[in-house]
Amino acid sequence: MSDFELVKHQDTLETQKRYYNRKIHIEKKMEEIPRQYDGDICRYKKYCSSTGQIVGTEAMLDYLYISLIEQKVKKTTWERRLAAIRKYLSVIHRIEFKAEAKVAYELSAMRKMYREDRYAHLLQVRGKSAVDKKELMDILNSLPIRAKAICLVNLVTANRPNEMVRLRVRDFDLKNRSVHVYLKKQKRWHIKRLTPEVINAIELYIREYYLQPNDYFVGRAYKNGRYESTAISEIGYGKALQRWTGLTGYNFRKSQVVAMHAAGADLPTIAQQTGHQSIETLMQHYLTVSKITIDKYL
Repeated sequence: MSDFELVKHQDTLETQKRYYNRKIHIEKKMEEIPRQYDGDICRYKKYCSSTGQIVGTEAMLDYLYISLIEQKVKKTTWERRLAAIRKYLSVIHRIEFKAEAKVAYELSAMRKMYREDRYAHLLQVRGKSAVDKKELMDILNSLPIRAKAICLVNLVTANRPNEMVRLRVRDFDLKNRSVHVYLKKQKRWHIKRLTPEVINAIELYIREYYLQPNDYFVGRAYKNGRYESTAISEIGYGKALQRWTGLTGYNFRKSQVVAMHAAGADLPTIAQQTGHQSIETLMQHYLTVSKITIDKYL
């Protein structure tokens, strides 16, 4: 074999190896079950056990039917249960749903049932309410250094929980009063503005905990004050916010939107700060007229 043939042969082997590794990696990714599905999957398996059913599509349809008819769960909850169970059955039990025409037919029928008058109330979605920003700021300013900095950033940027837990110190450009946020939902980076008050809190937090550029901004802090740079879960972050303020990240997000709108900001300006792609979504889910405004004209 000549040197040229040898190099060509080695290159072919390397290429085949890359192809193989890529396919293995993609397969593993596709078979990952999101952690947020754990609760719904567990409830489905318990239902199968309690009713003596074999885990599969028939038991799934029965569970979803009971969820609607007897448990009367919200449509959003029903759809979440379906997504979790489908992922579980496809990954663990290798069920191919595209070949299950009967399953698609029954799921479509159940969705139609949600549009019937007797189930109309199950379509109602009540989002997290806004909190008066001035009152909220008073609460945040009384928090310890770390909690205050994190909550102020969450409020002013109107970040989603999944955006907060991914923030790193290097993402902040304090000199230019901005932060680069990865919008996971939209798969893109976005720049949001910061206020001088928020910047002061961030600088104090960085100094107090000796944070480095590659550290996670939220991270984890132990009772002894030791900080650990790690991407905590959204659930863990939510528990921290509840512990500090009694609120959720979406309370913060909606409060910032409402406060900006009340201050006279137009919708494109608000969307630029929050990272909303759809002005319609912003209007429908975040800018409902407040009770205080209505009461003023009664």
